[in-house]
Amino acid sequence: MTRQLINTGILPNDGQGDSLRDAGTKLNSNFSELYTALGNGTALTIVNNQLLNATGSNKVSFLYSNLSDLPSASTYHGMFAHVHNENASYYAHAGAWVKLADENKSIDILSDVDTSTAAPTNGQALVWDQGTSKWKPQTIQAGGGGGGGATTFLALTDTPTTFSGYANGFLRVNGTGDGLVLVNNFSIDALSDVDTTTTAPTSGQVLKWNGSQWAPANDATSGGGGLDADTLDGLDSTYFLNYNNLSNKPSIPTTFAGLSDTPANFSGAAGRFVKVNGSGTALEFVTGSSASTALNDLSDVTASGAAQGDVLYYNGSGWVLQNGPVIRWTIGNNGASDYTFSGPGFPSAKNDPVLYLMRGHTYVFVNTTGTNHPFEIRVSNGGSPYTSGLSGSQSGTQSFTVPMDAPSTLYYQCTIHGGMGNTINIVS
Repeated sequence: MTRQLINTGILPNDGQGDSLRDAGTKLNSNFSELYTALGNGTALTIVNNQLLNATGSNKVSFLYSNLSDLPSASTYHGMFAHVHNENASYYAHAGAWVKLADENKSIDILSDVDTSTAAPTNGQALVWDQGTSKWKPQTIQAGGGGGGGATTFLALTDTPTTFSGYANGFLRVNGTGDGLVLVNNFSIDALSDVDTTTTAPTSGQVLKWNGSQWAPANDATSGGGGLDADTLDGLDSTYFLNYNNLSNKPSIPTTFAGLSDTPANFSGAAGRFVKVNGSGTALEFVTGSSASTALNDLSDVTASGAAQGDVLYYNGSGWVLQNGPVIRWTIGNNGASDYTFSGPGFPSAKNDPVLYLMRGHTYVFVNTTGTNHPFEIRVSNGGSPYTSGLSGSQSGTQSFTVPMDAPSTLYYQCTIHGGMGNTINIVS
């Protein structure tokens, strides 16, 4: 019903206002409607467990001292509450109280962020750690277009941290099979059928076959039985045990070159390697043409003529020299309305983003849409193609080394669908 107002007249006791009975009737009618709307007709039911329940589903929370004081999240789905001791606010959803973040809290309160295990330092950024499924602080290498990561072998997570003390050393997989280590030289224990680790050798011991491996053991000090001849032809047994006293004794090689299946000498072999010959019958020296002594000797590396500051860049078939940093983005599509960009600087696929490219840097665009959406760099929206510094295919992989005299603004656009594209800002 419409609210009923009591007529109080114009002047006191002018007889124009409502009688006391009429006024009381209007008051009773107004209160009856309120008690019916907010209660059961005789009592107010709006207050339930310290909550204002206006409609039966929407709640207005009050102050709670502790998190344990909150009512059932399942019963009060959608409710908002403040917990004083937590200095935080919560809302009820899916049978649980969900904590709300605020500007005064650390980003570490987010479930997928960890800045506690390793505290961030100045200049670091949050980088996704696939192993823990969390964002963690990490130093980002300088470069245009976003991204980052290791730029040196030592900066990788599963490699040595220094080359110091390992000049001319070798790399090998560690004992746990989860990384690389540097070694200066190889011990005999590195052989698969030798074990000098389980039992360390002592002075005078020899390697003996134990049925499965060669292992340190004491040498035999006496013969295997039979007659015991202390003297022979007037000579003590110790005489015959001295190799130098024997006649017609065989020549025992004492050098590598003195063996029958090795090179006869080391002349002219400085820096060479030893390998089994083609017939598999002996060893021979090989030069650098047959064994890799430099990075450029590897079959999938072209590093000849490297200059200071060059990096190795994988071009799809091998490692080649590249002057300066390279950023690679993968391009997809959202129908015929947008390109999507994935890669450095894009935590997730981004529709037609504005690009920021640095002069002198190289950017690789991998267009996975093929001939459906050729990717072209233009001087303006719908303008003519920009070709300086570009190579490759608009429908495949395209490389763009930004010229130093490139204009400050370019544009990328699909040659078939003009609505796909956006601005490219060129920065120094």
